[in-house]
Amino acid sequence: MRTQDISISMVIFIISTIGAFIQIEGASWDVNFHLMKRPDTFFTPSHTMIYSGVGLLIISAAISAVLLIRNKEILSKSFSTALKLLIIGSILSAVAGPSDYIWHSIFGIDGLLSPTHLALLVGMLINSIATVLGLVRLIAHLPTNGRQRRVVKSLMIPAFAIMWLTMIWCVYIFALPLSKGVHFNFNLDPVSEVIIATVALPLIDSIVFIASSRFIGRFGGATAVTALLLTMISFANIIPSAHLAPFLPWYLMLIIPAIASDMILNNHHFLIKRSKKLGAKYSIIISGAIIGAFFYILGYPMLPITFAEPLRYTFNSIDDILVNFIDTLSIAIVPTTVFGIIMGIIGAIIATKKIIKILEANNDVPSSRMPKQTDKKLH
Repeated sequence: MRTQDISISMVIFIISTIGAFIQIEGASWDVNFHLMKRPDTFFTPSHTMIYSGVGLLIISAAISAVLLIRNKEILSKSFSTALKLLIIGSILSAVAGPSDYIWHSIFGIDGLLSPTHLALLVGMLINSIATVLGLVRLIAHLPTNGRQRRVVKSLMIPAFAIMWLTMIWCVYIFALPLSKGVHFNFNLDPVSEVIIATVALPLIDSIVFIASSRFIGRFGGATAVTALLLTMISFANIIPSAHLAPFLPWYLMLIIPAIASDMILNNHHFLIKRSKKLGAKYSIIISGAIIGAFFYILGYPMLPITFAEPLRYTFNSIDDILVNFIDTLSIAIVPTTVFGIIMGIIGAIIATKKIIKILEANNDVPSSRMPKQTDKKLH
């Protein structure tokens, strides 16, 4: 395969990473924008961010289409799947934009779960998965110690963080009771919302953390992904509201269990004596359990809204979130931690048995040409 095609593919994934970052950050901010009771129109700063991201993703999709059409050889490469997914996800996002404008024009204020919002979020999810998939599979075609490989490894940090946050919002769109509009009420019953959140969120947290550690391939990689995720959530959902910000220092302390989990995954000598290294299987399970255990706190400030009715407090506005979150934390922390540990372990097993193998399918690279693997494997 031509070196030029590899370079073009890298440019595509750089653009898609930037576009996906702007898009999901804008979408997260948009929900906060609604909760703060700001004027709800199509033309808002958060919507501008969302569709600026869509614009960049459309550019990456257009370049992908040209590359796939002009060079049929790329169709046989494993990372070509990512290029195709970028085209599909970008088309879906592009269609969702004007459709959402029409929906607003006809039905006025809508809730979180509407047909157009769901279409946009599915497009965002496809694009975020495509970016991660492309980077993970592209790296097998790069020299072991080359500059391009280092660039791709660095890009994996925001790519995994973006996919993580997008997957969280795919759960939130069904789990948050924010889907009652003027004409339609798409909210599920409170018990179903809690079950969806409790099962899916720690599962996702564990899967993405384990997978990012595996593919970034060194201690600090998964920690960096987690740090970026916490930063994205902080700027989009916590900092904009003076009522939520007081919890921010405590929220950012979630980086501590992330560091511990990262150390365990990599059998780091600061945490585990070299003479008593954990086996890879147990390292992964323990790490998944730790990450899953904190899903309820990681979900601040959105997830407490889901638990409002089961915990018997009333959610009226964003002003209610922090005080009720603190007041009910002692009640919620034990059951959410237990379920989080269970689902985190399941997520770790799924990550190693299924997800990593899917992402790592690089059978198109002959073994004689495969770069030597210097990164520590987790399975």
